[in-house]
Amino acid sequence: MGAPSLCSRCSGKVLRPERCNFSDGKPCAPCTEDMELEKEEKKLETMIEEIQIKRRALRTRMNDNHDRLIHRFPPEIASHVFIQYSPPSEFCDRSDGINPLLLGAVCQKWRRLAWATPRLWTSLLIRKSNDDRLPLFTEWLERSATLPLTVTVVDGPERGYPKEEVINILNKHSARWHDMHFVLPPHLLSRLSGSSQENILLRLALSQTSTVSDFFFPKFSMKSKPKPRDLALTRIGLPSVDILWNNLTLASLASIGVDHCFELMRRAPSLESLCLRAITHSSNVFPTPHSRIVYPRLHTLDIIGVRGETLVAQILDSFCLPSLKNWVHSQSDFPLDSMISFAGCLSSCFEIFKISVDEVDYHQLGQLCCHLSSIQLLVLRVIYRDTKPLISWLCSSAESSLCLPHLQSLEFFCDHFSWASLPQIFAVPRWRSLRVQLNMKFDTVQDDLETAKLLVGLVDTGFNLSIIRDRKEDLLRKYREKIVSLVDA
Repeated sequence: MGAPSLCSRCSGKVLRPERCNFSDGKPCAPCTEDMELEKEEKKLETMIEEIQIKRRALRTRMNDNHDRLIHRFPPEIASHVFIQYSPPSEFCDRSDGINPLLLGAVCQKWRRLAWATPRLWTSLLIRKSNDDRLPLFTEWLERSATLPLTVTVVDGPERGYPKEEVINILNKHSARWHDMHFVLPPHLLSRLSGSSQENILLRLALSQTSTVSDFFFPKFSMKSKPKPRDLALTRIGLPSVDILWNNLTLASLASIGVDHCFELMRRAPSLESLCLRAITHSSNVFPTPHSRIVYPRLHTLDIIGVRGETLVAQILDSFCLPSLKNWVHSQSDFPLDSMISFAGCLSSCFEIFKISVDEVDYHQLGQLCCHLSSIQLLVLRVIYRDTKPLISWLCSSAESSLCLPHLQSLEFFCDHFSWASLPQIFAVPRWRSLRVQLNMKFDTVQDDLETAKLLVGLVDTGFNLSIIRDRKEDLLRKYREKIVSLVDA
């Protein structure tokens, strides 16, 4: 008798010796019976397959009888319904319930309609891939016909991806690149060459995954030089980006030397919005200005996660932004003298100031606000500190007519709030009509009926108060419904 075959877990076959021959040349009785059962099993598998084929045909007819979408609407309307159902989605993400591939799995008519609706296939996010997905990736892009593409490609050390073949496929469609986001290692970023056709690239985000501080990586350069309006660079220096800069209106720079920020401003005279995140000290690639440079069109400036008072001061001391309307200063150091000097360059059109105050001295913040008299919206982000001293400071500052004289709206982003101190804000005579909004991560009042009654009472008195959780849930409405339900009970 030969060695036993592999077990059923490994091969899907029943464990049985390869040869079973007794002296009469016939298998033993158990092996004979097992072989007969195996034949019966194959017959049943064939029958099941035939039944499945019949059921698929029946389902097609069932869908014809019961499908109210395809039969009720013309194809143009049905396609629009598909588009609304399936917003920009991740390429071939089986866990995502919203995916154009699922539309094609309903029936043949839905599949034909979905496959013939190019807008369903213009947006994709690629996080992982393997060789057997490349044909599907190619088909996905081909179904988008000639429409502009929105593509995000994300690489990571745990993904073992992307293959260079994916980059090559994307390059074939470079004339349709419209909104492109790439998080890739340097050697793959440099392969995004594109074709010689004129491109329509509007938004470009480039982030290299290496943590090495080197701004001379292989260059991102397309054969037809793009002229985007929106550019985001993370750990990639300006020498590694070959684009036309005159069309740029929005820019975001992260984890890059401050000298690259100044060079960007020189190259992009039409810039209107600038975000500087985790900026580092000069890499000495470009010269730094010795006096303020006027940027007349810039209306939005975000300084986020920039550490070091000297570095923040260098940024603020180099800018003169007469058209600035919106200034965000978050998780960054607070060089008071430079901030006051920078505020002196602002005009009366400045309206919105957003700042994280966890590490800011309230006295210093008050000094700055006295130089920002045109503010209409003040947004305070406080996560780690008690808000009661902040409220007390605000209310005492409001006693001076020089502090925030034109303030119309006050917003807080916080995890916890000192509810008992909230009425103090509306007790300030010139703030009785102030719009106050609290943005919370957690509902800390859900079991506190007295506080819920206090907050609802403020609104019923006529004060303009709103409390939002996760940017969508109206907590005041929830509290009101709870109070009413308790009264009815």
